[in-house]
Amino acid sequence: MLNPIDTALQSVSPTLMVPKFQELESLQSNGHRFLVAADGMWLEARRPWLYMRWPLVQQTKVAMPYGVVEKALQVRPAAQSLLLDFVQFAKQQCPLECAAWIVWNERTDEWKLVKLAPKVARNDYVAFDRPALEEGEHLIVDIHSHGRIGAFFSSTDDKDDRGEFKVAAVFGCLDGDVQAKFRLCANVRNPAKLDA
Repeated sequence: MLNPIDTALQSVSPTLMVPKFQELESLQSNGHRFLVAADGMWLEARRPWLYMRWPLVQQTKVAMPYGVVEKALQVRPAAQSLLLDFVQFAKQQCPLECAAWIVWNERTDEWKLVKLAPKVARNDYVAFDRPALEEGEHLIVDIHSHGRIGAFFSSTDDKDDRGEFKVAAVFGCLDGDVQAKFRLCANVRNPAKLDA
């Protein structure tokens, strides 16, 4: 008999063996699960704004008696005008770093840019309290700036993005030719592994 905590963990993050002789039915409800396939371990996730099936660990040394799955990635695209609004905001704050969220409301299909009030804002760091979202709202893009420094994801960013489902973005060189980096964060310990 499983420990009740293990039972709870496995109920929200189940593992499914991919059938070999029939097609795997896609995850229908919001959540995520791990898939053991012929070629290794995969992550399948669904959110109102995201569906993905992505390999985590691939192997061919051991013959696994399971079926195969294909990569899939569908992301609701954020309103590009809000990214441009953030760039203007970040240029005004330069050389200090700043942060914002792009939030989507699944009930109204409306988008908004939420500028985050900094607890600390320096040339190389920004810290803020996470705002509460209304019912039906989803954080889609978590953005911050690097002021005059180039765009890259730091080890601090890796820690901040750990375990979340979102798109992370960083804009740099805001005093000249603006640079941008984006990555999908999908519940991983090191989001850099899924950089795009």
